[in-house]
Amino acid sequence: MLAQQLTNGLVLGSIYALASLGFTLIYGAARVVNFAYGEMLMLGAFVTLMVMNGLGLEFFLALPLAMAVMAAASVAIYLVIVRPVIRRTELQVLLVTTGLLYVLHDMAVTIWGTDPRQMDMGLDGVLEIGDVIVPYQRLVVVVTMLALVGGLYFMLYHLRVGKALRAVAQNRFGAQAIGLNVDRVVSFAFAVSGALACAAGALLGALYAVDPGMGSAPMLKSFVIVIFGGLGSVPGAIVGGLVIGLTETLTGSYISYGFKDVFTFLLMIGMLLLRPQGLLGARRS
Repeated sequence: MLAQQLTNGLVLGSIYALASLGFTLIYGAARVVNFAYGEMLMLGAFVTLMVMNGLGLEFFLALPLAMAVMAAASVAIYLVIVRPVIRRTELQVLLVTTGLLYVLHDMAVTIWGTDPRQMDMGLDGVLEIGDVIVPYQRLVVVVTMLALVGGLYFMLYHLRVGKALRAVAQNRFGAQAIGLNVDRVVSFAFAVSGALACAAGALLGALYAVDPGMGSAPMLKSFVIVIFGGLGSVPGAIVGGLVIGLTETLTGSYISYGFKDVFTFLLMIGMLLLRPQGLLGARRS
């Protein structure tokens, strides 16, 4: 029983980690808390479903196309909506992204309605290891998370654009001083963030259902995770996502399902009290 719950927590944590990566990437590059990020996740699921139905593609062929669409949409949101206010007060940026949240949600309701839709991943069967049973769909979630995290790390540490992104995250003005085009780097961060949100949304939609309200819970959990792991910390988002996923699954199974979110927020509060910069975040002066 415990091994089965740990496996379920790992799957849930993998989705949370994917959702949180894009959120923390934007904060690291632009110091923007994007409260509309959950709606980008929701739109990514709908775009994936539209590509599957419109072009007749299987899930794994439609997902890369949908990720490209959401990457472009995320850049457009940055250029048109976020960039004009990014140098103003943090409150103004928060208000803009919060307003965008409601605009995107209502737009989705208008276009697709409120009825949940099913998205078939095209995988049947289960993997049995002793008493642990893992549906292939859930196994794919973990494998996809590992593949995208591996690609993200390769980009950050081996490609020029990734090194530029890390430089901007560490010191924006220093990066400008050495000739980096900070605006272009931040646009790239939004593109990667949009693609990751799409992947998380599509996986979540394939496991459960696609509907306009599906982004609310992951957005809230992403915020908790980046606080727990450390704002702007990519490793912190991964570790935080897995910890929160395991915490929710174990407390929901062995204590009370109705109180599983309570323990998640208690973790966040405890981290803020004991280590305000987060588990793997750097202390800011």
